[in-house]
Amino acid sequence: MSLHRFASPAPDASEVPDAPRAALVCFPHAGGGATTFAPWRRRLPDRLDLYAYVAPGREERGREATLGSVAELVADALPAVLALPGPLVLLGHSFGACLAYELTHRLTAEGRPPAHLVVLAAGAPGPTTPRPVRDDHDIELLWKRLGANPAGLGRPEFRERFFPPLRADLTAHASFRPPSNRPLLTTPVTVMYGDEDSDVTADAAATWRELCAGPFRLTAIPGGHFFPQNSTTATIGALVHALDVQFG
Repeated sequence: MSLHRFASPAPDASEVPDAPRAALVCFPHAGGGATTFAPWRRRLPDRLDLYAYVAPGREERGREATLGSVAELVADALPAVLALPGPLVLLGHSFGACLAYELTHRLTAEGRPPAHLVVLAAGAPGPTTPRPVRDDHDIELLWKRLGANPAGLGRPEFRERFFPPLRADLTAHASFRPPSNRPLLTTPVTVMYGDEDSDVTADAAATWRELCAGPFRLTAIPGGHFFPQNSTTATIGALVHALDVQFG
């Protein structure tokens, strides 16, 4: 199954009983899995059903071969996302933003545009496409530059398990080029960036504006590239505010 659903906790008495529900579908950073978003469930309002994408080669799909392109990953996720009820909110962190963006176009073509696209720690595809990694040394340098926890880099079992899906995602990210003649997004877009992220600065995050014809919001969050995990409360607060502004 390409989507992992995180069960909602017991309903909060403060929630409005008849508030419309939406499916929040999250796409993790390169090499990441659904568990990246597990801590979000207890902080999200109950009206958001939380799902996260599990790509081949990780977690419960660990025995499957990894996929090496954005098109293949989107095709893998599309049927499960289309099967979800209610309004869709797509969210992507770093490389996951490419998947969420491309899926937004695919869903729009299918006649079911998402209600909102949320981008975390990513520049727009095209203007900010990263260079491909050449070897494990390049991966290590990127890992450290972005501020990821380096504890596992010295453990062979960690590298054996984590580097293949990470390398596949980084390759897919570097090779992704959206069509130059595609229509602008009319789906509302919220872009968040870490105010200490040296890779995705405010200027890099603002490049998404050129791909949007609908409502656009740019928000700074305390932290670096991994602010969705390290500043979870602030990230979810900004997400919920953006949705409240849209849906009331």
